[in-house]
Amino acid sequence: MYKLLPILLFAYGLAVTTDEIYDNSYALIIGIDKYENVQPLNYAVKDAESIQDILVNTFNFPEGNITLLKNEEANKQAILKAFSDLAKTAEDNDRVLIYFAGHGKTLELTEGGERGYLLPVDGNEDLYLSSIGMDELEKLSEMSRAKHMLYLVDACYGGLAAISSRGSRGLDVTSTPNYIEKITRNRGVQIITAGGKDEEVQEKAKWGASAFTLNLKRGLKDRNADMNSDGYITANELGMFLSEKVTIDSDNQQTPQYGRMTSQEGEFVFVYSENTIINQNVEDTSADVKLDLVPSDKEELKSQESSDDGTILERIQRSKWR
Repeated sequence: MYKLLPILLFAYGLAVTTDEIYDNSYALIIGIDKYENVQPLNYAVKDAESIQDILVNTFNFPEGNITLLKNEEANKQAILKAFSDLAKTAEDNDRVLIYFAGHGKTLELTEGGERGYLLPVDGNEDLYLSSIGMDELEKLSEMSRAKHMLYLVDACYGGLAAISSRGSRGLDVTSTPNYIEKITRNRGVQIITAGGKDEEVQEKAKWGASAFTLNLKRGLKDRNADMNSDGYITANELGMFLSEKVTIDSDNQQTPQYGRMTSQEGEFVFVYSENTIINQNVEDTSADVKLDLVPSDKEELKSQESSDDGTILERIQRSKWR
């Protein structure tokens, strides 16, 4: 019954949908393996493509609203132009997600601070001249009218210009009426990076991905980042999930950083599409039913599934509840 709750919520119109929170959704996705001047990576492009697939097929991002820049397409000028296009396009009730998979470096500042840079495909050791500074991300958030913005940066660097989310004031999901409506009401600009200064991005052949994006996919597509099991994933939940899981998988070699780039406390929210919820719960419930059946019943159910006429959900529910 518990696994069928999201289905029932959608059926009776009780769940808050993406359309009730946002008018439109936009994304810029960047993946760079084949750098011109620095060491290449192995899975950044693949990671970028997988994030595009998740946004479109799991969270109802319109495919036409996603810009994907890979390898030679992701030069500094092209990235800055994509930033500019987003600033001009997104309206004040829209959300914008920017994902970058590639190299990041840190420049020490004369006053003792540091500034992080993202390396485009043509980036080199002259960070100021050739790369995308952290201040460009801040400029974009200042120019954009989007209600919610989320930067997912699969690169490690210092100089994170964010106000930490850890320990900040927040609403209690269990005791706050209309929780999702309240946390999405205000503007919010949030960022999650794969690690800090001098922490190299970990990617392994056995994962076929980086540690950060491996867990990003687990958190979003597999719903593991829904830490309070309310059917939604906030950027803050995602940051907490990634901070824990990437640290474990990388053997403490990198720890994701997350926070806010402004003092506003709105939350970027991932809302699953109705089809995603129903399909996932049908699979989960079907698996549970099979575990409870004796061998003869399992064969009958297998036969029913092979000739399903569209009523499998109804049959599963009857089997589960009787």
